[in-house]
This record gives sequence, structure tokens and C-alpha cells, in this order.
Amino acid sequence: MAVPWVGEWEAPARALRALAWLGQEFVSDWEAQDLRAALFQLLLLWLVLSLLGIQVAWRVYGSTVTGLYYRQGTGGQNGGTPDGSSHFPIWESSGSESVKTHRE
Repeated sequence: MAVPWVGEWEAPARALRALAWLGQEFVSDWEAQDLRAALFQLLLLWLVLSLLGIQVAWRVYGSTVTGLYYRQGTGGQNGGTPDGSSHFPIWESSGSESVKTHRE
């Protein structure tokens, strides 16, 4: 008599065994290769310091950058658009097309 839930858990169990094997291989390789471990630690430190620098820079300059892209004022989502700015020049439209505005 077959248990119906056994086949359902076979693929995740196989994936977990493969992941455990990969972890064991990584640990054994880590212990055998001092240079590789040192490079990994160096790159990990570089990544952490870069992310920390980005966080500090965003805290210092974030409001300035946000103010550049989100204008205050009346109009649309980002402060509105002048009425005449959405018309294309004559040379960009073909002769049979009518010029459309942003309201159409």
C-alpha cells in the first residue's frame, strides 16, 4: 500500500539533501583553501563597507536628491507639466497624424 504524501515530499527532500551536500563541500573547500577564504572575507568586507557607505550617504543627501525629483507645487504627481510642453515639433510627426496633447 502506497502512502500518497510520500511522493509529494520526495522532491523537497532531495533538494535539501543536495543543499546539505553542497554546504559540506563548501566547508571542506573553505578549510583547505586559505587564499580563497581570505579573498572571500575581503570581498565580503568590501560589500559591507560599500552598503554602509551608501546608507550613510543616503541619510546625509537623501532629502536633497528626493527634492530634485519630486517638485513641490500644483499639478500632476511630480508637480505638474506646462500645457505647451507635450506638443511634438512638426518634424517629428507625419503629415497625416494630428498633434495630440497630453489631455487626449
